[in-house]
Amino acid sequence: MSYFMNNAMGESLDEPTEAEIREILTELQNTDTEHFDVSLIHESGWSLSVYPDRTLVWENVNDGGVEPLELALESWHGVTDALLKLSRGDISAVISLWHES
Repeated sequence: MSYFMNNAMGESLDEPTEAEIREILTELQNTDTEHFDVSLIHESGWSLSVYPDRTLVWENVNDGGVEPLELALESWHGVTDALLKLSRGDISAVISLWHES
């Protein structure tokens, strides 16, 4: 499965490792008001955007008919876990986060 991640400056990184994902999230925590989110986009079109307050936005960038969903997570560990699930293509595991809340 292929995926890429955009950092807070809008630069793309193809298939980042877990360590690289953690580094991007650390940078997000120290971002300014101009650069305020990061995102991981899976080849299926599903995307998770992450904001400094640990809010996730789940959407399909290939299907405008799907309404985006928002969810605030309690920890950065949970955010990292969600991004790793998407990077593996485990769409149902990411969607289940909304059912758990």
